[in-house]
Amino acid sequence: MGSDASRPVFHGSSREPFVGVPAASVVPSGNRSAYGPLDGTDGLVFLHEEAGVQGRRVLGIPDNNRSVILPEFATTIGGRGYALSVKGVGARAPLYGSSPLDFAFKADFGPAPSVDQVRPMAGARLYTSEAWFGESPYGAQGPVPGSYSLRATELAEGCSINGFHICPVLELVEIPLDRLPGLSSRYWYRRYSGPYLQEHRLVPSNVRLYHQSEVTLGQNPAAVLREFGVATAERMDAFIDAYIASGVGALTVFVRTMRPCKWGVEGLDYENVWLDKDCLVAPDGTLHFADLEGMEWFVAGQDRTLEARVREQFNRNLYEVMYGLDALVREADRMAGRSPTPAERRAALVPRFEMALANDPFVRCEVSGSGLDLVVRPPPGGEADVPIRVIDLR
Repeated sequence: MGSDASRPVFHGSSREPFVGVPAASVVPSGNRSAYGPLDGTDGLVFLHEEAGVQGRRVLGIPDNNRSVILPEFATTIGGRGYALSVKGVGARAPLYGSSPLDFAFKADFGPAPSVDQVRPMAGARLYTSEAWFGESPYGAQGPVPGSYSLRATELAEGCSINGFHICPVLELVEIPLDRLPGLSSRYWYRRYSGPYLQEHRLVPSNVRLYHQSEVTLGQNPAAVLREFGVATAERMDAFIDAYIASGVGALTVFVRTMRPCKWGVEGLDYENVWLDKDCLVAPDGTLHFADLEGMEWFVAGQDRTLEARVREQFNRNLYEVMYGLDALVREADRMAGRSPTPAERRAALVPRFEMALANDPFVRCEVSGSGLDLVVRPPPGGEADVPIRVIDLR
């Protein structure tokens, strides 16, 4: 843990042993070279040591169900530190909990958990050939969602797509199936056929916004800020400013990715993903969207107007961004010994938004006696500006 924002920060003491073995194939993102080398990872997949494979041994931090972070492999991009996250290292929980078909746990890891004990099992990493959402094998990644992640990464400069910060996917690596004997017989109801892949991506921390990490910003702001080394009013102000700027960037990704298409204009929108569980927080407060497979292209006017899509995208996730922001400003008040009223807190947030977004070309702030509107500005060729109320002052 530390206060240097150029270093990634990871909480938790548990570690799992993994072994790097040669991949069956590697598909890099189109801008892979921009991220530089991660020495010791080229052409490797990482399998749990319990699989009995031989190769380079590394210790990883469990992250969510089928991912692990390998802090040994780290780099710096744009002044921020990132480490390698491998998505697709096997699931820590059986897909259907405790059921008569939990063959893999019985055969490989001992008895399956009881119904009231279904949770990640220490030391267990399960690959099966069960089709997950019809696109991936359970515990690994499939080529369709993996290709979405690569395409989104290819839009980025560093870890930002015009102010929408992401955890870039460097490459998709294929697991050699001869390393996982008997895999084709491990399924519950519907068998997956296709390559078993891992996503290699970069993450700034393992702190999520609200769900699916041991410590989250929304639920444990004081603990998170301690781990990030945010201990002064100056650091706190900078953290909140970065949070607001990146949060608004995540709420307006459609206009930030708009491009011409034969039907008009299209942009990226969220599909079956949410900011509360799919965002990671950097030590400087910048939110990074991690689940890039959930970003899909939508055409403005195809099912709703550009204005309607911009409003829906903003409103769909505004609550989650504001939940984290509310937790931060309350913690800032506590650190400063302040006890503002709700009205005072709302009023104090208005200049914070103005300062944080002063240089954002896609939004501007409009303040009136009644409140704060964020005016979303589509790039040239789009429709008119879209004003959205964020704070009511009366």
